[in-house]
Amino acid sequence: MRNLSLIFSLLIYCFVFSQNDKVGINTETPSAMLDILTKGNTDATKALEIHNSSNTELLKVTNDGKVGINIGTNTPAGVLHINSEGIKNIRHQNLPVLNATDFTPPFNNLGLTSTGNAVSIPSTVKYLYYQNGNIFPATYDSTNNTGGFSLSNTNQYINLPIRNDVGLKGNTIGITFGTDATATVNSQTVNNVQYITIPEPGVYLFEFYGTARCNRFNNTQTYTFNGQIEVNTIFASASGTTYTTDTIFRGRLDGMRNDSGSTFNTSYSLANPQTLTVAYQTTQANQKVALFFNYAGGDNDFSRDECLFNIPAGANFSYYFIISKL
Repeated sequence: MRNLSLIFSLLIYCFVFSQNDKVGINTETPSAMLDILTKGNTDATKALEIHNSSNTELLKVTNDGKVGINIGTNTPAGVLHINSEGIKNIRHQNLPVLNATDFTPPFNNLGLTSTGNAVSIPSTVKYLYYQNGNIFPATYDSTNNTGGFSLSNTNQYINLPIRNDVGLKGNTIGITFGTDATATVNSQTVNNVQYITIPEPGVYLFEFYGTARCNRFNNTQTYTFNGQIEVNTIFASASGTTYTTDTIFRGRLDGMRNDSGSTFNTSYSLANPQTLTVAYQTTQANQKVALFFNYAGGDNDFSRDECLFNIPAGANFSYYFIISKL
């Protein structure tokens, strides 16, 4: 009987049942259905502790509001301290699925440092890098200076392909590649246009660099002028198979120069870098774009297929193309 009285007294001492069905532990005025008040004021003072059948601490709440899960007898080192060794720490089920375009504030990319602190993970740079390591077009014959393209007609467009081949050095944007057997560029017919498709709407930076050159046709022509030829490097977007110029960069070819840019009188040679840089915004998914080269005018022209994008002395590519998502 004495033992029963002692147990009952301890229960009364520890628990207070208020008139509104609230339970208080170590407090006479519980403010919730279950209100626990710690008896110490140090970080290690525990307000709640749960053990398993092996007497291993599973969960604890300390006086300073920290929660420890599966950390044994350690004191929680953060507001939420979870030891996930050998188990899954957090599993979410039936959360809403977010599209890539929804990854904006307040949704953030979070990660952990080696000490377990939460940090923001830097966004992966989305880019495409293509480097054409051969002369273009591949049909060009450097012995006879034939099999290239002409630069004499302002209505002729030469497609500069970006392909999924060994020249593709990286593609984290997820750009895809295709060919239009027949298309129009500014109302002019162009066959076998090799294009790229941008999967996500957004703002992109496009950078192109290449070296154009024209040699004397079949080693029989004599060029004596040292003037200039104006050319266009063109960025165009498509609706179906209809391409329209978005940006034109005007360049020029200087006469009587060799691969190194030095005066070269024994045969007429043009070799000049052509560049294009454009910030482009697409508002629709799967936007098709392509690059073109075009004759604009000048002191002379090359009506034979004697022009190409060559590999200059000391270089290892004829042109490269970089896209980065801003």
